[in-house]
Amino acid sequence: MSLPTPALTRGTFHAALLALLCFSEQAQSEPRLEGRFQGRGEGLLTLRVADVSTEPNRPEYYVTTDTAVPNECTGSVGGLATLINPGTLRLRQKGEGSEQTCEVTLRFSPDRSRVTMSAQNCSDYHGMSCDFAGALKRR
Repeated sequence: MSLPTPALTRGTFHAALLALLCFSEQAQSEPRLEGRFQGRGEGLLTLRVADVSTEPNRPEYYVTTDTAVPNECTGSVGGLATLINPGTLRLRQKGEGSEQTCEVTLRFSPDRSRVTMSAQNCSDYHGMSCDFAGALKRR
């Protein structure tokens, strides 16, 4: 003996489709990465992230970061950053005449209101007294 299956009416089909589309849109619409951020590390840090994507499924971001310690040093680095995962960007730059590649990693909080920035091999861009590492808040 088999149990009767409920008929899928046009109304229930449309309701199910609408629910699926709404859920799908919510899952895909994470807060945006681009914006201006400011914070502190060894000095004042500023960060600008711009979405420069030309294709919908290939996100590209242009990142510029600056650091300053009064009466000691300043520095800046910028360029296209790679999306490592939905909450992490990585910028790699090799300075002229340098054998090292500066690597700046940006880790965004889930709500994208904060960024933790770390850097390796970037002294060519800011000198020995500054750093691009620190915690920043969206402005």
